[in-house]
Amino acid sequence: MFVITRVRASLTTLSLVFAAHLADAPSAFAQSASGMRAPPPLAPSADPYRGYEALLRAVVRGRGVDYTALRARIGELRAFCEWLAANGPTATPAAFNSAPSRLAYWLNAYNATVLRAIAESPPTMRNVMQAAPNSGFFRARTHRVDGRSITLDAIENREVRERFQDARVHAALNCGAQSCPPLSSQAFRARTVQAQLDRLATAWINGGAVTLDASARVLRVSSLFQWFSADFTRVPAGRPAVSGGAQGPMRFVQSYAAPALRASIEAACGVDLSRCRVEHVAYDWSLNEAR
Repeated sequence: MFVITRVRASLTTLSLVFAAHLADAPSAFAQSASGMRAPPPLAPSADPYRGYEALLRAVVRGRGVDYTALRARIGELRAFCEWLAANGPTATPAAFNSAPSRLAYWLNAYNATVLRAIAESPPTMRNVMQAAPNSGFFRARTHRVDGRSITLDAIENREVRERFQDARVHAALNCGAQSCPPLSSQAFRARTVQAQLDRLATAWINGGAVTLDASARVLRVSSLFQWFSADFTRVPAGRPAVSGGAQGPMRFVQSYAAPALRASIEAACGVDLSRCRVEHVAYDWSLNEAR
């Protein structure tokens, strides 16, 4: 009788411990019982972008991406995209309770989703605009991000441009095309995203997005300044004021041009750039394969 009583007590204790374990960590047992895999949780003390950044550093080559190397490590990219699918400002709002954290999330989400979509396409795909009819690569194909299905076009225009109204994001979003601003080898993070955007905008403006033909008085700029002209009329706070400078998108150019480039432009075009004609360079949608 004593033995039976001890066994019953032990079983009762074990049941209580097991129940408490399930309440605190509804993981392996709960998943097997339901037959479904629970989404990976966001660990507050961990950096969810660390592995993604290591991958970027391994595959970004200058202005392009080594897609052969990326395909060889596709498991790492898929793992990060699975995390993006389960976490985000809507799916796990407590983890993204500041504007910088949400901006960093969506910039990373866009770029990682583009990378995965290209890496999982046939290697014969050489142009993102021709990957699907009617710009379907961006506007029709959906991806699981932030607990929902969403297109790349919606991420760019609804989640990034509309919400944050910051023209610098155009230097941070990489669409997988040769004419897109180069993909950064650094992941975006809440504490550094503002400095990262400034650095990328400066590098983009001074790295070929704007060129001057002084003799012809022609300023050739990326087509992004035409497509998103309203965005570029808003120069981010903290940038030096351009006294008597250009209006519209060219204000952004003046604000981020390095001293030598800005001096050359203003010498040929005037401080307000009115003496120059602006031409928008045709966009090259061919794949940004590293060369």
